[in-house]
Amino acid sequence: LTLDTYLIPGLSISIVKDEDIVWEKHFGYANIEQNILVDGNTMFILSSISKTITATALLQLFEDNLFMLDDDIDNYLPFDVNHPDYPFVPITFKMLLSHTSGIQDNWSVMPYYDGDSDLELSYYLSEYLATGGEFYNTNSNFTNASPGTNYSYSNIGIALIGLLVEQISNQSFNQYCIENIFEPLNMNNAFWFLSEIDNLNQIASPYQLTGGTGESCYIIGCGVYDQGNPCFCDSACVNYGDCCPDYEDVCGENGTGSSLGNLTEYQNYGYADYPSGQLRATSNNLAKFMSAYINDGAYNDVRILDSETVELIKAIHYPEVNSMQGLIWYYKNENGRTLFGHNGGDVGSSTDMFISFSDNLGVVLLTNSNNYDAMIQIENAIFDFAEETLFITSGDINYDNFINVQDIVLLINLILFNEYNSLADLNADEIVNILDAIQLVNMILD
Repeated sequence: LTLDTYLIPGLSISIVKDEDIVWEKHFGYANIEQNILVDGNTMFILSSISKTITATALLQLFEDNLFMLDDDIDNYLPFDVNHPDYPFVPITFKMLLSHTSGIQDNWSVMPYYDGDSDLELSYYLSEYLATGGEFYNTNSNFTNASPGTNYSYSNIGIALIGLLVEQISNQSFNQYCIENIFEPLNMNNAFWFLSEIDNLNQIASPYQLTGGTGESCYIIGCGVYDQGNPCFCDSACVNYGDCCPDYEDVCGENGTGSSLGNLTEYQNYGYADYPSGQLRATSNNLAKFMSAYINDGAYNDVRILDSETVELIKAIHYPEVNSMQGLIWYYKNENGRTLFGHNGGDVGSSTDMFISFSDNLGVVLLTNSNNYDAMIQIENAIFDFAEETLFITSGDINYDNFINVQDIVLLINLILFNEYNSLADLNADEIVNILDAIQLVNMILD
């Protein structure tokens, strides 16, 4: 697997084992034209992985006994949300968190904006969900099923969770996340809005494959077909040769002609339903968040959820409707593993965050193009690698599974006696010096 063949400009990977982020690597370009490489500070739009942050915010308020999961959401909103066909069936918090509310996405009134949307979350959702609203449509905005009886993945439903956080906490959703999730976990590179980011060059630019239709490839069954995008150069498509009418132009014979030049850069975008997918973060920051779920709600001795709440999130609440859906987080079976997490996909974005609880492993994958097939292959390869590797944390110089003042003492001795130790070489410059000592101190303070 190569990034060029799969037309992935940039990739950032983090692996969590037990309580630690044990492995991180960054590949390719955050921006091809400007020759900006992906590094540890590169933020990617998380797309639908953002929903797990949104759910966490709401469930923190649940822990404060401010609502019950089976409560009618109308009791907490400034407008009523009722299914037009089943107006007397209450829509509950649990239904929103399980994608069974009967609210569905009407993409004709869910535009992408150049930059952040100007619409306030409350205004947009009231116009979408309240009878008579500018964006209201009884047929397109709701399913045909009674709330609680049918699964329908809904971005609007998750945006409504964000609004409920605002109403219950009396804070903006963004500010609530900063104070209760990002700052406690030291997620210093996690932002809901572009306007909050000082250096936009730290954001991986979204790229989409251009040219061609891919229809023949889709019919044959090789390649990856995504709403008119052409055939990606995956192994199945290569085996068929020129299976797409435009295969030669896009991928080249046997995939050898694939080129990042076939990707078109898009502007960083936003949408009015932003709690459903607009969070931008580094893989390291997201790994901290994921680690809290691996460790029963806490990361680095900072608790963001009670262990009982994490178990509630992991539970299947509507097994007759969807046997794999927890509260926003969901299960999947992949390559013989049972994984728990969420993925994301959008214009120039494909992201993965999954946990294998059987061995306390978690993997974060962030890219700035949309190739789901390649992401699954990378995910499987990274989990295989993680299972086979005995990770020793950089900075844990005395191998006691803790990074503390004892490691600083050992590192200072290495510097004084001009000795080398790979675990002490935190900046990977093949020298152990004061720069590594400063980084080790920051790791302990972090």
